[in-house]
Amino acid sequence: MPAARPSTSLPHPAQLRALRSRLRARIRDASLTDLSPADTHGHPKTGLGGETPFWELEPTPLVIDVAEWSLLEAGLRQRARLVNAFLVDLYAGQQVLKQGILPPEVILADPYYRRPCLGLEPQRQCPATLLRFDLVKTTAGWQVASTWANTPIGLSYAVQNRRFMTQEAVDLYRNLPDYQSIINFPLQLLDALHALSPLDDRAPSIVVLSAGPHDPFYSEHSFLARKMGLPLARGDDLLVLDNHVYFKTIAGLERVDVIYRRLNDTHIDPVVFSTDRETAGIPGLLQCIRTGNVVLANATGTGVAESRALDAYLPQLMRFYLGEKPLLPSVPTFTCGDTDQLDFILDRRDELHLRPIHAPRLGASRPTPSRDLLSMEGLAQVVRENPYGFVAQPHLETAPLVPGARKTPPFRLSAFVLSSRKHYAVLPGGLVWLGAGEPPMDRVGATADALVFAAADTASGEVADYEPTMASGVQANTLGSRSAEHLFWLGRYLERAEATARMLAILDDVALEEIPARERRRWLPVWRGLLEATGHGNERITARERPKATLGGDLAWRMTLEAENPSSIRSSIHWAADNARQLRDHVSPEAWTVLSRLATRLDQLHRTPARGELRAALPPQAVAAVLADVNAFLSTAERTMLHDAGWHFLRLGVHLERAIMTCSALRHVLGTHDEAASAKTGSAEAAPADAIDAQLVYRDNPELSALLRMLGSQDAYRRLYQTRSQPRFVAELFLQQSEAPRSLAYNLHHIRLSLQAIRAGATEEEDPTACAANDLLKLLRGVRLDRYFGAMRGDEAADRQALSEVLADLLNQLYGLHPLLSDHYFSHQARLTAVTAQGEFPL
Repeated sequence: MPAARPSTSLPHPAQLRALRSRLRARIRDASLTDLSPADTHGHPKTGLGGETPFWELEPTPLVIDVAEWSLLEAGLRQRARLVNAFLVDLYAGQQVLKQGILPPEVILADPYYRRPCLGLEPQRQCPATLLRFDLVKTTAGWQVASTWANTPIGLSYAVQNRRFMTQEAVDLYRNLPDYQSIINFPLQLLDALHALSPLDDRAPSIVVLSAGPHDPFYSEHSFLARKMGLPLARGDDLLVLDNHVYFKTIAGLERVDVIYRRLNDTHIDPVVFSTDRETAGIPGLLQCIRTGNVVLANATGTGVAESRALDAYLPQLMRFYLGEKPLLPSVPTFTCGDTDQLDFILDRRDELHLRPIHAPRLGASRPTPSRDLLSMEGLAQVVRENPYGFVAQPHLETAPLVPGARKTPPFRLSAFVLSSRKHYAVLPGGLVWLGAGEPPMDRVGATADALVFAAADTASGEVADYEPTMASGVQANTLGSRSAEHLFWLGRYLERAEATARMLAILDDVALEEIPARERRRWLPVWRGLLEATGHGNERITARERPKATLGGDLAWRMTLEAENPSSIRSSIHWAADNARQLRDHVSPEAWTVLSRLATRLDQLHRTPARGELRAALPPQAVAAVLADVNAFLSTAERTMLHDAGWHFLRLGVHLERAIMTCSALRHVLGTHDEAASAKTGSAEAAPADAIDAQLVYRDNPELSALLRMLGSQDAYRRLYQTRSQPRFVAELFLQQSEAPRSLAYNLHHIRLSLQAIRAGATEEEDPTACAANDLLKLLRGVRLDRYFGAMRGDEAADRQALSEVLADLLNQLYGLHPLLSDHYFSHQARLTAVTAQGEFPL
C-alpha cells in the first residue's frame, strides 16, 4: 500500500499575493525576463504594461512523495536508456529499420534525421547526454507527453525556481519534511561533460556553445556556464584548424575537447547543413567529430528522438532494445502513415486531434491548427502529402497542481535525466509548467517548483547509482576574446556614466556661485573640458551664463535621460548593461542585480511623463541613482567576481576612461590658464612677468577648485598640498601624483599592473599595449612643470602655451591604447601579422 501523501500547509491567499510579488521582483532583479527583445523575435518583451511575462513563478509547489517518485524515477531511467539505445542504433547499424520494427518513412522522412551523422561516432554509448521528458498526470496515472533530446531547455529554471522559493517562502519550506536537493545538478552535468573527453592525460577543455543574447533562453546558457565554471562561446568564437576546434582567447587559440551545445543542430555546421545563420555554427565541426578530436553534447542528430511518431511504436521499441515493458506509458499516439491506425483516427475524429511529429522550433512559422488538419471532410492536404509527418492524440484532462484545491491550473512536469557511460541520474523534481497545452517555445511562461520528499535511507540530493567520472586536473581558466572586449567596454561605460553624473552633481552645487560675475568666463574651460571628456563636446555655452543656469532643462535632460544622445547617462548605462548581458557567465549575479536595477530605474525616469518643474526634477534623480549604483556595482563585483583576466579587463576599461577624462579636462583648464591670466591683467606684455606669476600662484582660483571637485579630488589635493588651489599643484596632482586615484600616473600604473596580471605566465615578449603604457609613464615623469608655472621672462613666457600641446599629445596617446588592446587581445591582428611575417602558425 503506497505511503500517504504528505500534506503541505499553504499560505493564506493574502500571503500568496505578497509572495508572488516578491518572486516577480526576484526574477526581474536578476534580469531573467529581459533577454529576448521584441524587435528580434516578434513577441512581447516582458511584464510591463500587461504584456505576457517571460517567466513567472507560482508560489505553490508540486509535491511528490517517496513512493510515487520511486516509480517515476525508474520509468525515466528506462526512457533514457531507450532513447540512447535507439540513437546509437539509428546512426550505426540501423537494425530497427532492417528488422521492420519501424517503417523507414518514420525515420528517413524525419526533418531532424541527420544523414551526414551516419557512422559519425561508432563507439559512443550515450549520444543524448541530457534528456528532458514532459510528463502529464491523468486519471490513468503519469504519462510521457514529449521527449526533448536536441537542446532541452528548463534545467536552469528548475534550479533557480528552487533557489527563489527557498529564499522567499522560508516558512513554507521550513515546515516541509526533508526533500531532495537539486541545486548541484549542474555540477553532475559537468561531471558528465568531463567523462565525454577523448583525453586521459590532461584535464579537458570544455566550452558551452550558445547562439548569443538574441536567443530567448540565453539566460539558461549563461547560468549553466557560470554554475559549471565554463566559458560561454558563440560559433564565431571557435575556429577549426587541422581537424581540431580552437577557442579564441586573449592568450591565442586554445584547443577544445568537449562542446556542450545549446545551439540547434540545424545551424551547428554550415559546411554540412544548410542554414540561414552561418555565423552561429562552426564550419568544419563534423569532420573534427569524425576524426575523434572533439565531442559534442548532445550529439548532432539527437533531435530525431523527439518525434511523436515514435510513441506510436513504444512497446515494440522497448522489447527490441531493452527486452522490457514500458514503466511509464506515453500519451496514446496513432500515426497517420499506418493504414489501420488511420482508420481508427478517422473513426474517432471527435476524440482526437492531429499534431505534427515535431513541436515547432523557435522562429519557425506557426503550425496549422489541429482543427484544420482533421475535420468531417477528412484529412487536410498537408497530412495526405506527408502522412508520416502527423500523429493523432486524444484530448487530455490533466490533474490540477494541488489535488482538491479550487481554481488550480493543470500542469506538466519536465523531468531531466543525465546520461554518462551507461549511468543515469534523474533530477529529483523538475520544472512545472502551468496551464493547459504544451509549454511555450519562446519564453519560460508560468512555472512552479517540484519537490520530491527524501526517503529515510537516502541522503538529500544524492543519486545512488550515478558515478561521476571527472577527469583528473582542473580546466585552465581561459577568457575568450569577445568576453574580454565586453568587459573592457563595460568598465569604460560605467566610468563615463559616473563621471558625467558627478560633474552634473557638482555643477548644480551652490559652491560654484562663488565665482563672481566678472570672472565668470574662468569656469568655462572646466565646463568645456568635462563636456568633451564625457562626449558632449558639441554643446554650446557662453560666458555670460551662470554655471548653474548653463545646465538648463534641455541640456540637463540631454546629458542624463535622452535616449537619442549616445553620451547621455542613460545611454552609457544602457550600453554597460548590454555588455554585461553578454557576460552573464562572468559577471556575478550580485553585481548584475545592481546594474540591472539601475538600468530599470533610468528607464522608468525616461518614461515618466513630465513637463516644467516636474521634468526638471528627473535629471537630479538620475544623477543620484548613477552615483550610488555604479560604485555599488564596482564594489560588489570586486567582492564577488574572480580576480582573473576578466576582472582586469574590466579594470582596464575603468582606468583608461578615467585617464582620458582627466587629461581632456586638464587640456582645457591648464592649457588655457595663461590666456585667462592675461585677460585679467590686460596682456602678457602689459604687465611685469613677476606680477603675472604672482597672480598665477597666489590668487584664488575658483575654476581650479571646480575642477578638483568635478574630478573627485578636492580632498586629495587638500591632504597633499594643504593650500588653496594653484595651477602648479593641480597639474602635479593630476599628472604625476601616483597616489591620487584620478591622476594620469595612477591610472596608467594600474593599466600596466592589469596588463601584467593578464599576461602572468606568458612566455612571449611584452605586448605593445604594455609598452605604450610604459612610454606614457616615462613621458609623464619627464614633464617639468616648473617651466610652465615658474617665474619666466622674455621669450621663455611663450613656453607656457606648450603645456596644451603636451596634454593634447598625452590625450592622443591615451586614445591610442584601445586600438592596441584590440589588435593584441580582441581581434589578434597584431599576433596574426607577426605570425605571417615568420611564415608559421603556432598551435
